[in-house]
Amino acid sequence: MQSFADITGSRSGQLTGFDSNASVLFNVFTNIDPAAYKVFAATTEINPRVPVIQDAPTLKVISDSDFMTPRECDRHPFYQEFLRPFDIPFTCMAILDRHEESFISLGILRSQRQGLITDGQRRTFAALAPHVRTAVRAHRALRGHGIAVLTGALEALSIPAFICDRRGNAKALTQSAEILVTSGRGLELKAGRLQPDRPDDAKVLDDALDATVAAQKPGPPLLRTVIVRSRNSGPQLVLDVFPLPHQPYQFNFEPRALVVARGITSSHARRATLLQTLYALTPSEVDIAQGIAEGGSAETIATRRDVSIGTVRAQIKAIMAKVGVNRQAELVVRISHL
Repeated sequence: MQSFADITGSRSGQLTGFDSNASVLFNVFTNIDPAAYKVFAATTEINPRVPVIQDAPTLKVISDSDFMTPRECDRHPFYQEFLRPFDIPFTCMAILDRHEESFISLGILRSQRQGLITDGQRRTFAALAPHVRTAVRAHRALRGHGIAVLTGALEALSIPAFICDRRGNAKALTQSAEILVTSGRGLELKAGRLQPDRPDDAKVLDDALDATVAAQKPGPPLLRTVIVRSRNSGPQLVLDVFPLPHQPYQFNFEPRALVVARGITSSHARRATLLQTLYALTPSEVDIAQGIAEGGSAETIATRRDVSIGTVRAQIKAIMAKVGVNRQAELVVRISHL
């Protein structure tokens, strides 16, 4: 992104994803004060560039002079409260791609000294933007392939699992999950959206999905559990909601959550897959974690694995760090939920 900005003689590059309500899904700046991220997200409602780019044709290059006069810029609060304090009062931007109800924009930000983009720089922007779009599309395709691989692994273990966006739309699901939503257990797919029968359960699931996706950040994923009850007073269904592992510069339009149903099947293989998927545990760490969850001591695990006690204890510390717990008892509780 910074190379793109440099080629156009600009200070910073920007790549931003918006939903149909102009809410920011992701935002990447280069060469700018980190405080700008927080301020930018809080000022989208007064940002005059957002409605302009939102309605623009794909790859149409737009600069400030196309929709505002210098006098309007001098008076507009967005320019005065955000752009000028960070010394990025000028821009050039274009829509790279649209996907369902979302879109992604590419922009360069220019300082007061650099001024409005020149005609030659604008032509350079227009020539390079399609190549950036190709890179973004390739990233999304690889991301989609990764989700297909994850779904296939869960499918092989007969795990009822859904990969959802923050609104509960199921982007992928296993065959066991398909069977579950038609079994009268209190959970259905309505117009592609995961929906418990009871309104109060539906509200809890919606809140869990929204919080899970909104809180995506590097580090151990946080588990949220939802109890789903059927209308006919049958057995309760337990849904565990995890964020999918965070990736730097994750440009997917809809951050996703993994929803796993419990109380249907339980096995070592099922738990092992979830430990590897959610916490990036190695096969040896998975084996030790399972042994700890079953009440095994470091000594018995070391004997079974034919390694030293010190090695097992070091691996247990590494496992706790990955899972995000501080005590072995917390580790047992976390694993027992899988």
